[in-house]
Amino acid sequence: MTQPSRLDRLLAGRPPELANAIAASRMLFRVAHLLEAHINSALEPFGIDMREYLALVLIADHAVEPLRPSDLGTTLDATRTQITRLLDGLEKKGLAQRLPGAGDRRSFHLAQTEAARELLQRVAPVVHAAYQSGWAAVGTDGTARALQVLKRLHKDLAPPETP
Repeated sequence: MTQPSRLDRLLAGRPPELANAIAASRMLFRVAHLLEAHINSALEPFGIDMREYLALVLIADHAVEPLRPSDLGTTLDATRTQITRLLDGLEKKGLAQRLPGAGDRRSFHLAQTEAARELLQRVAPVVHAAYQSGWAAVGTDGTARALQVLKRLHKDLAPPETP
């Protein structure tokens, strides 16, 4: 006789709707962690991690408007302290710069360096392949269905935007 898992014991006796919601939430958290680890493993030879990669991609996309650290924090769902540490690390690696903002000497925006441009050209295909291999188990249709479900959850759970 096998012993039930910890999660099975925690869910025992709960209504099926609640048990499924708890199990699905815990599985989503775990899968997100594993996918991030998978991408970090692909990025390891380049000396950056997924957060740094995402920050560099966002900084590179400044053609329409300059990216401020607060914008980066919002997009990456990170605190000011976390963004400061992230930017300090990118600057130390020679991949990002903080430049003074126009008109307000207290503000600044972010810019990538030539080294970051070159790195992104080399690393983007590797990250894209890691994304695809991470979702390969469910196939193209399963990935599209998962995206629809996640978008629905995001829409329902996201706080209302302030005008």
